[in-house]
Amino acid sequence: MNDDEMNDINVRELLPQQGKFVMIDWLRHIDETSVVSSMTVDKDNIFVDDDIFSESGIIENIAQTAAARMGYIGKYIDKKGVRIGVIGEIKNLVIERCPHIGEELTTSVEITAEIFSTLMIQAKVNIDNELIAHGSMKIALIDS
Repeated sequence: MNDDEMNDINVRELLPQQGKFVMIDWLRHIDETSVVSSMTVDKDNIFVDDDIFSESGIIENIAQTAAARMGYIGKYIDKKGVRIGVIGEIKNLVIERCPHIGEELTTSVEITAEIFSTLMIQAKVNIDNELIAHGSMKIALIDS
């Protein structure tokens, strides 16, 4: 999929989260085993306090990046609905720093295993070329 086609995707159609709880703005890349999203931290974000995007917001951004991939597969490939994902485990998560308002996060998620309805992922969150967070998660998928 080329960049123009990626820009035409409304990420809100791929996620079960809606309203102010959506933590990604754009999909930048998607393939069989990976997805990349971006998000600019906005002052009205529910995870912003004193102009800082919290650790919880970073975790949700990672999970929603993985969820957007599954939503894309559900909507455009399988022609089914968007599935709900529940974080089952967070492992070896290191958050070097939290972003400030106006900074753009680029979140890369690699699917390391997909067993039945469980995804194992590795994630990296960058601001420009600075790695600000990395770790792994297990996400259980349920039918909505």
